[in-house]
Amino acid sequence: MALYRDQQVTGQKYLVRASSQGFMSHNNFSCACASVAADTRAVVLDMSALNKVLEFNDDRETVTVQAGITFEALERTLLEYDMSLPGVVVAPQLSGMTVGAAIVTSAHGSSLVGPANIAAFLQSALLVDGTGDIHTLDTPGELLEGSLGMLGVVTEVTLYVQAKKKMAVRQIMSEDFDLVADLRDIIDNSEAMALDVTWNPTAGMYQARVWHETDAGARGDARNMALQPPSDWLAALPDRVHADQMDAHDREGHMCEIIGEMSHFPPFVHSPGQEPDETTPPDTAVGWLNHMASASCTPHPGLAAANKAGGVLHGSAPSPSCLLGAAKWTPYELAIHSQDFSAWLADARAILRHARGCPPFTLTFRFVGESDAPLALSSGRQVVAIELSVLSSPRAGALPPKFARLHEELLQMTMCKYNGRPQWALATNRLFRGAPCAVRDLYGPAFDKFLGQRSSYDPAALFVPPLFEDVVERREAVRYPGCAARMDCFCTADEHCGHGHVCVSGYEFPEYRVCAPVEQQDRHEL
Repeated sequence: MALYRDQQVTGQKYLVRASSQGFMSHNNFSCACASVAADTRAVVLDMSALNKVLEFNDDRETVTVQAGITFEALERTLLEYDMSLPGVVVAPQLSGMTVGAAIVTSAHGSSLVGPANIAAFLQSALLVDGTGDIHTLDTPGELLEGSLGMLGVVTEVTLYVQAKKKMAVRQIMSEDFDLVADLRDIIDNSEAMALDVTWNPTAGMYQARVWHETDAGARGDARNMALQPPSDWLAALPDRVHADQMDAHDREGHMCEIIGEMSHFPPFVHSPGQEPDETTPPDTAVGWLNHMASASCTPHPGLAAANKAGGVLHGSAPSPSCLLGAAKWTPYELAIHSQDFSAWLADARAILRHARGCPPFTLTFRFVGESDAPLALSSGRQVVAIELSVLSSPRAGALPPKFARLHEELLQMTMCKYNGRPQWALATNRLFRGAPCAVRDLYGPAFDKFLGQRSSYDPAALFVPPLFEDVVERREAVRYPGCAARMDCFCTADEHCGHGHVCVSGYEFPEYRVCAPVEQQDRHEL
């Protein structure tokens, strides 16, 4: 309120962004100080201390929490009360994300039988708007999901919960000859409640995790350990990723080894003595939904105790750190209409057949139902959310990741041919400005609807980051030498690509410009 009044009286401009300590930012939407104009004062609201559970209402089956609470803390508290989040897998991939951030960035899980995001299960929310007024919003998901904090600051939410739910997750590894038909068979015939898939096209394999509810008394305490491979392996990863990036001609095959090893680490792990009994099908993990939905960097307490007692898990103790800190992880997630998935997969195969070696990325597919929120990732359509995150070395400087030309062609093809919407939290700046197609146009009339809502709640534009202004105006990226190597732009000239690289046409889609090593100009990939 004070900032709004000062702006009205003195004309001083402000930019206000809500954040929390320890958050991971991959673009300039969250940072108040990023690209702020010289005449604008940046203000950061630290939401870290707004992390409390305020009330359980048994009659309504709701819980009221402050917006700065993480999913990991919320899930742990809910389990203490024999409760879990609603739906199936509605929590985001990373359990360290706050509830408020997940709502306003349209973060999601994966579900085949209902919504895959927490916003759909909000009963009410408190919002402080751009004038300082406080709004109590009923069923606010349609308003807040994907709003990027540009309507105001969400301080607390009340969401529906359910009795704690135990899940049995079957893990399937198979060749990818007919991936679409295989997934359709799982969806149509297995009565699965949720499904997520990791595809390794270089190896010609995929891994599917098929979720079913099971009896609450079933034995098993599985936790999601996707970010916690064995500690000795994790300790060696930074040097191996760096060696791979320096091995321009892929003579040593570091990344093939890394991805192959990762595919054999179990995504879920049980404590010793808590493995499922003989009635459970093989390759099936059993545990509470609260522990299985999201990946955490917090060590599994049962495994830590076993380690202290001399127990061994897969040859090593769980690491106190996790995959995110061992190498540079740059996330890219885009959501396409589910009906386009088969055609997209064929185009992706065509691009990736040019790989002579193992690109430093795999592809993960999650399934998200339609939302009515204007800027939700799945606004107006069911989507398949495709993650193409890249592992690279922070020591490589301005050297592009290996196989950057394939990754950049995939990104532009997904976004522009298939109207793939970048996930607001899991994409870098270059997808929001400077891509061959404009993000604004991927939402159609819904984008204009949101602009009207934003003006109503924040008339002085206190909460509008410069990057969103770039999206509104369809602005080009600010290109500079090496910007594509830093994943800040798509190239239009050789100088954007960094040392030893040139800007060329894509293999399958020549309309998209990509960075390639000089040796690849004859179309022979490494």
